[in-house]
Amino acid sequence: MGEGANQAEQQTQIETTPETVDALLEAARYDDIEDIASLASSGVSLDSKDSLGRTALHMAAANGHLDIVEYLISQGVYFGSMDMDHKGLEHVCLFFFLSVPGLDPDCKCFGKTYQILVTSIEQDLNSANKEKNTALHWACLNGHIEVVKKLILAGSSLGFLNSHERTPMDEAVTREKMDVIDAINAAVAQLELAGVAVS
Repeated sequence: MGEGANQAEQQTQIETTPETVDALLEAARYDDIEDIASLASSGVSLDSKDSLGRTALHMAAANGHLDIVEYLISQGVYFGSMDMDHKGLEHVCLFFFLSVPGLDPDCKCFGKTYQILVTSIEQDLNSANKEKNTALHWACLNGHIEVVKKLILAGSSLGFLNSHERTPMDEAVTREKMDVIDAINAAVAQLELAGVAVS
């Protein structure tokens, strides 16, 4: 009987495939913690990466799903799992959380990972991924207004071209994100009033 139970358990285990990884990332992106828990309990690794090197944690963070971020981190997943080619996405994830009102940087969501990322961002704010998207490109593409402002005020380049030959502003215009365009203009004006040159 014990042997039959083990066989039944093995049959319910889902193999980690590109499809199951996509399902995991989609659940994280659309704030479906039940699907994430179900996939995890069926054997899909929460650290799984898609073909672009993104994890469920990065998708949840980029879309502001704090409950999923907390769940994933409690399960041992961390931001630093993304490789260097995808640092731009990693940065925008962190900056999204820096913009959440009342979020304590010392909370359990970050710890040492938070400090490591802050240090890496300060060292190379304009790092880009394989498609040459910087954190500012990602923030503009995803409509994260406060992140856009913080990145520009911190020194992110507005002139950096991605592999589609688009600047962060171009991406906002292409997606018709007028609120992002307004945020860019406001941040640039603030820097110019302070006498800071904007690139």
